[in-house]
Amino acid sequence: MPKCPKVVACLAISAALTSGAIPLGTPAIAASAGGTVVTGLGVDHPAPRNYARAHEPHPAKQRNKQRQLERERQRQRQHLLRDITLVVTPAQKGETDSRALPYNWQKADTSANSYNHQDSVSDATSHPTQESHAVTSPARQCDGTAPAMRAYLRDLAAKKKFTGSALVVCRGEVLARFAAGEADEEKHIPNRPDTVFRLASVTKQFTAMLVLKLRDRGLLDLDDPVCPYLVPAYINACPTAWRPITIREILTHTSGIPDIQGLPGFFEKLSQPTTTRELIQRFVNLPLDFAPGTSWKYSSSGFILAGAIIQSVTHKPYGTVLHKLITGPLKLRHTGYSRGNPPDGYAKGYFTLGSAAPPINGSEAFSATGIYSTADDIARWDRAFGAHLVAPPATVKQAFTPQAPCPSNGCLNLPSSAYAFGWLVDRLQGHRLRYHPGLLQGYAASNMYLPDDDIEVVVLSNVQDTDTNGIARHLATMALKS
Repeated sequence: MPKCPKVVACLAISAALTSGAIPLGTPAIAASAGGTVVTGLGVDHPAPRNYARAHEPHPAKQRNKQRQLERERQRQRQHLLRDITLVVTPAQKGETDSRALPYNWQKADTSANSYNHQDSVSDATSHPTQESHAVTSPARQCDGTAPAMRAYLRDLAAKKKFTGSALVVCRGEVLARFAAGEADEEKHIPNRPDTVFRLASVTKQFTAMLVLKLRDRGLLDLDDPVCPYLVPAYINACPTAWRPITIREILTHTSGIPDIQGLPGFFEKLSQPTTTRELIQRFVNLPLDFAPGTSWKYSSSGFILAGAIIQSVTHKPYGTVLHKLITGPLKLRHTGYSRGNPPDGYAKGYFTLGSAAPPINGSEAFSATGIYSTADDIARWDRAFGAHLVAPPATVKQAFTPQAPCPSNGCLNLPSSAYAFGWLVDRLQGHRLRYHPGLLQGYAASNMYLPDDDIEVVVLSNVQDTDTNGIARHLATMALKS
């Protein structure tokens, strides 16, 4: 039995592990010594009781009812064991690595996504799957630098250099789960580790994987030209310059199509609802920056086209396909796409502290920058690659395989040698690194994954001038030293 920082946690774990009853009055919230707050079995949702023998059902019905009650108790025990995992994580004992408010997972699940899964958000980050062990070396001890990580994040927050949520996971062990600053400055709502943020361009790795999965289903080929999928629903006719452009090229920024974000008026329109066809009309007739396949230049336009192609071959909205193929199967309960705003309670965006950014309308961001999520969900997403849960091994390998060399100064002026399918390719102290930044009107993000080490670093901020990439790289470097 693990040592427990709180009696209530020990009591709850003991009951859960022994399949015993949870004592009535066990609080719904258990707090670690350092202040981390997690949820357990809620006293406001007690199991049904048999109040009077006068109303006893038929014996067969009573047995069915008893079986249902036992299943419900088992489900609650599993949830309780899951939700107190972070309290007993050795790396978190005695540390204040979270400024979380009491977190009611039942309420949060229904508000963060219209799909309410009953499985754990955190189990992928707290309990490595059997498959993920196959791609990692069990010899590494991951908690050596955990206190230093949290001290680093606390120092950044104290200096007003970090507002948002950060998570570091190594081989399923949470090294740091931290939140700082305010999700809404006007209402003084603090950020929490489970706060929902816009991902900006981290969206691109989701869109690219959707295309790869649709390819696996035989609905398209990466080297197909894009135009047949776009005419006539999104464009009336294929521009001559677009005829050789392939799906692979729009996913790897080698199509030559100008970036929609660099066009006049883009940010002025970012708060206004639009349609996918209207987005494409803004750049369909512009001259290409270079001949397709001959160079590399970042372009969100290509990923807008990818979203249109996803809708074209599935005959379903982008958000529906995202849920069906990725967020649903992987139980990313707080991740999704909305053509309007994310769910209530999401972090509002700021250019700098005290300077609010206009809201982003999801239909404008679309499949290039429109997904919202939490740090927990993104770490779970990363680990799903290592466990081959997101796609078969060959598809996962292809997603990480370099497709186009970066310019001499790196893709996006960041350390990188090549671009894969929604991932920058790099090495960190000799270790394979795949990552992607995000930056869009009030938000900054960085998702770093070291697949051979099973290390995930997620930094999400609702303050645009936050150096999320620098913070994430520093935390990843610390994790490698564990």
